[in-house]
Amino acid sequence: MNKAIITGRIANDLELRSTTTGKSICEFRLATNRPVVRDGEKVADFINCRVWNKSAENLVKYQTKGNLIAVIGRMQVDKYQDKDGKDRYSNYILVEELEYLERKKEITDEDKKEYQDLHTTTEVQQTFDYTDDELPF
Repeated sequence: MNKAIITGRIANDLELRSTTTGKSICEFRLATNRPVVRDGEKVADFINCRVWNKSAENLVKYQTKGNLIAVIGRMQVDKYQDKDGKDRYSNYILVEELEYLERKKEITDEDKKEYQDLHTTTEVQQTFDYTDDELPF
C-alpha cells in the first residue's frame, strides 16, 4: 500500500506552471510538525508535493503560503541524472486529493461561491445508540 495523508502549512509561494502539452502543475512544500520537541522548539518536516490539472489551478487560485491544507496521495520517486551524470532521486507526494482547511486571505466576492462549491460538508451522527453486546470486541 502506498498512501500518504498529511496536514500542514504551505511553506512556499505557489506557482502554476504548464507542461509542453498544456497540463497544469504546481509543486510545493508542506510544513508539518513532528510529535517531538528539541531544545524547547518544535521540529518540522518539509514535504515535497506535486499536484496536477484543475486541482493545481484551484490550489494556486484559492490558497497561499502559510495556509493550512490536508493532502492525500502517494509517495513517488523520480530518478534522473545530474549534470555530472550521477543518479539523483526526487521524492514527493503525488497529490490525489486536497482539502482546504483555511481560505486565502484575499478571496474576492466573485470567487466566494466558486470557493464554497469546492467543499462539501458531511453530517456526522453525534450520538451512537448501541450496547456493549453489539460491539465485536
